[in-house]
Amino acid sequence: MKSMKFAKKVQQGFTLIELMIVVAIIGILAAVALPAYNDYTTRAQVSEAVELLGGLKGPLAAYGYEQSSWPGLVAANPTATQITATLTGKYTDVTNTVNGSFPTGDITATMKSGQANSKKVVLKTTDGGQTWACNSTAGTTVDIKWLPQACK
Repeated sequence: MKSMKFAKKVQQGFTLIELMIVVAIIGILAAVALPAYNDYTTRAQVSEAVELLGGLKGPLAAYGYEQSSWPGLVAANPTATQITATLTGKYTDVTNTVNGSFPTGDITATMKSGQANSKKVVLKTTDGGQTWACNSTAGTTVDIKWLPQACK
């Protein structure tokens, strides 16, 4: 009897179905991750506006109680009726005036890029700066999903 030799076939790579499954999984992950990433970056951009406005709370309140009026805001070389403030960021422009009459007033930051482009974040007070609100009732037009927790 002749001995039969069977050659063992060695697998040399992935099958087509295995590759298609991997590509499908990557596609599903990308479909979920990209919108989440876009929302994350927009929240970070809106946070810049909230931080710029938040840095003005103390100086505005102090000036308001000393002068019984709101100051103007300038980037450099303030006069007696102005205070120095950071008015621009990478994604945000802050108005250089406080709207309203002391003790009621608000200040606005306008988004200048990203998904929230041209939307506004408004910081509003009715008690001379002791408390501030930045939610939609204060005049903020940025979608609530992009606002920091303090503004919701």
